[in-house]
Amino acid sequence: MKLLNLTLLLLALLVNSGFAQKQQTGAKTRVEAEVVEYLEMITLADIDVGTIIPSQDVLRLNPRTDSGAGIIKVQGRPNSKVQVSFSSQIEMVNVATSNTLTVTYQVSGNKDNDQSASDIVTTNPEVIELNDTGEYYLWIGCEFSMANLVSGQYDGDFVIDVDYN
Repeated sequence: MKLLNLTLLLLALLVNSGFAQKQQTGAKTRVEAEVVEYLEMITLADIDVGTIIPSQDVLRLNPRTDSGAGIIKVQGRPNSKVQVSFSSQIEMVNVATSNTLTVTYQVSGNKDNDQSASDIVTTNPEVIELNDTGEYYLWIGCEFSMANLVSGQYDGDFVIDVDYN
């Protein structure tokens, strides 16, 4: 009986060695990626306050009613919530004289491209919801004193950020 068991064991080992897998060469690697949803801002119009003559007045460009308001279209994932934040006040500098001009900004927004139906952004940052095509429109108005203005070009950066909420 021992001889039979030994013979069967030997036979099993020979059969297994005949069917052994062929040696393969290769390598495995792990690939990871983070998919970030796109969110884009497209400037449709820059702010246009027209020609300014120094005076004691304050120039106000209403984002809901004035045609010179800047327009930005936000595009992203349909019906998603987005956080919008912006510079509410900046110092612009006269390129030639270094005189400064303090400009206060106001923003309004609407899911549709309808400026007069837009709502004033009351908090900064503000959470908005893109429409069913993934769009939202922002109008940018501004206000500044025209007293003591010096002729020339004033430069400054109005910054607006959008991020998925």
